[in-house]
Amino acid sequence: MKNLLKSTLYLFVFALAGILFQISCSSDSISNSSTSLGKIVYTKRASGQLQIWTCNYDGTAQAQIPITLPSNVRFNFWSTNSTAISASDETSVRLSPDGQNVFFATVTNPGSGSQYFSIYTCDLSGNNLTEILTQASGEDPLVIGGVY
Repeated sequence: MKNLLKSTLYLFVFALAGILFQISCSSDSISNSSTSLGKIVYTKRASGQLQIWTCNYDGTAQAQIPITLPSNVRFNFWSTNSTAISASDETSVRLSPDGQNVFFATVTNPGSGSQYFSIYTCDLSGNNLTEILTQASGEDPLVIGGVY
């Protein structure tokens, strides 16, 4: 009888531990899940100027992000590889995971011997423009790989 109660207690504790483990794992998966914003961020040229735009996945709600860069800074939607310079719009602008900010590559003093490359951010209204990363002089352009 004593062994039966002892075995029952062990089985109960084991089952309770299993249930607690499953509950803790399920709450972790909920907190780590991400939700889709349903947004596309893209660039286009209008009136000879490059611009950053957003829209919904279906192309509705197109909106330009009105970014005013300093006079000697330009969007840098070009990257270099071992053989040539090529357009890389797809790697030069990114939307933040929460959809509140955009990150993009720039070049300061383009075409001069003192040009350098940076990554900037701003909110979707074009405000709070901030240079967050600058490459050392003489290095290849910075290209945004991702924003997580």
